[in-house]
Amino acid sequence: MKIFRTLVNVGRAMKSNTRCLWGVLFFCGLAFSAHAAETERIFPRSEKSAAKIFLGEKIKFEVSYLGIIVGEAESVVKELVKVDGREVFHIEIQIRSRPILDWIYKVRDTHHTYIDAEHFYSLRYEKKISEGRYGTDEVMEYDQDKHLGRFYSRKDNSRKEMFIPKQVQDQISCCYWLRLQDVRPDSKILIPVNADEKNWDLEVVTHGVKEMKIDRVGVFQAVEVEPIIMFEGFFVRRGKVRGWMSLDERRIPLQMKVKVPVLGEVVASLTGYEPGQSLAN
Repeated sequence: MKIFRTLVNVGRAMKSNTRCLWGVLFFCGLAFSAHAAETERIFPRSEKSAAKIFLGEKIKFEVSYLGIIVGEAESVVKELVKVDGREVFHIEIQIRSRPILDWIYKVRDTHHTYIDAEHFYSLRYEKKISEGRYGTDEVMEYDQDKHLGRFYSRKDNSRKEMFIPKQVQDQISCCYWLRLQDVRPDSKILIPVNADEKNWDLEVVTHGVKEMKIDRVGVFQAVEVEPIIMFEGFFVRRGKVRGWMSLDERRIPLQMKVKVPVLGEVVASLTGYEPGQSLAN
């Protein structure tokens, strides 16, 4: 009975706080895999990020609520393709609820971002959301030269055009852009983001540093990161969000915690990392 009540609370947390709670990976978008060697790996601290996106990089997370694993997410840098004649990284995020939760609130979300391989801003963003009874299928195209965004809904065929700021990011690309920066403790970064057909400033505040050991992955020096999210994006509409990013050259997202009003804390934890490879210069 206690477990049943806990699962019901999980469903309520999702329904009352967001349509996209399971887009929990700001940090998924922000080694090695679960089959890494038994020797514990130390990821050395670096003042500089690698400032690259690595083809084939894969990040896996488990999502838990009150100690029960209720979902999982995976982000993959899949391929290099062309968008409007520009070479871009195609990155895909898959979010899935576990069977233990499916009968209460089934989640099957897929997000795609297409990041310019030279300038590292978004040229295209797609999302297909299925969360409980809610669903959507949308595309956003970004003309960075003309500062024009074009929205299209595959669900109802509606279209919309809007102004976008210079070098705007989408809800995934902003996370990858942050990982390319020389993130330091006790600092602040502003990122222009387009989400929900609107433009926002995403403020990311960093705090102190601590050592974190991630089972089956390694040991990191990690900086606490607090994104102040003003849009209905990958986390929640309400609740305090904080996470930890590694300070090695990859700036790997390690853990995120969301405090949901009344219902408690949702935690996303890194469970696997595959580094991928750098493109030849």
